[in-house]
Amino acid sequence: MIETIRRLMLAGLGTLDLTEEKLRALFDDLVKRGEISEKDARETIADWARRANEGRTRLQQQIEETIRRMSESRDSSLRQAIDALNARVAALERRLDERDAPPAL
Repeated sequence: MIETIRRLMLAGLGTLDLTEEKLRALFDDLVKRGEISEKDARETIADWARRANEGRTRLQQQIEETIRRMSESRDSSLRQAIDALNARVAALERRLDERDAPPAL
């Protein structure tokens, strides 16, 4: 499950990178056609890149927090299962010890 979330995160980040490439190509084309100034294009791309980077950072933090909570939950469940098994083994050992103990006089 955690690996799936990591893959989704990477796919999302890859999409952001691809979008930035496409955006740069679009603005390069607009500049070449004279529909926008190079300065405006650079500023718009820089603004978009800044906001995308902030979004990327927030997304990574949220995913890391989700993974951390899932891991803690899994660890807690695992710890409970181990504790239950340890208690069961201890009870079985006591029963075996009682069965193997010499009879009382």
